[in-house]
Amino acid sequence: SLIRVFFSMYNFFSDTQTRPSRAMRESILDAEVGDERHDDCPTTRALNNRVAELFGMEAAVFLPSGTMCNEIAIAVHCLPGDEVICERESHVIFAESGGPAALSGVMMHGIDGQRGMMTSEQVTTAIRPNSSFAPQSRLVITEQTANLAGGSVWPLDQLNAIAKVSQEAGLAVHLDGARILNAVVATGISARDYAKDHDSAWLGVTKGLGCPVGGVLAGSAEIY
Repeated sequence: SLIRVFFSMYNFFSDTQTRPSRAMRESILDAEVGDERHDDCPTTRALNNRVAELFGMEAAVFLPSGTMCNEIAIAVHCLPGDEVICERESHVIFAESGGPAALSGVMMHGIDGQRGMMTSEQVTTAIRPNSSFAPQSRLVITEQTANLAGGSVWPLDQLNAIAKVSQEAGLAVHLDGARILNAVVATGISARDYAKDHDSAWLGVTKGLGCPVGGVLAGSAEIY
């Protein structure tokens, strides 16, 4: 078919398809190093500070994978028995092996959005009233861009509206920004603007940036 021919000619994958350039590999030879475990690696600190500034947040930490970024954020924001609200095709549901339940003991409330994107009205409806018989709605997760929707870019107003109504209801908000820099390039809107009113956010350094592994999770200094 025409579509098959089209995709055989062009590669639209971004995840882990890029490789470190020669200049990137050579720069490793001159990188300052130290004990990252004791916050004594200046290169890692510089990366963390850069990502925190990118999101307009207080602090950040480099982690081996994006899944780990999401799972740590869930563990930080939730208690066992809480409920997390997200779009039904979110990465935390389809690609993290039941991690939220296994690691944090939380329930997932999947919302049927359009092209991987839910609305603030849907989130408001999904938030449970306080009850001793029901889980506590505790966290809302957004995903920029929407992976299973072909990398759909959330409109800024829609993303920020969800963060606002969530926080007004007392819920934390986490941004899965694995591919957020794709959205930044496509729209010219900054990562800081996309992360407005979110309590935590992360970006993947393997998603089109040429790094072989890792993500950086940002949030408040209290979290870290």
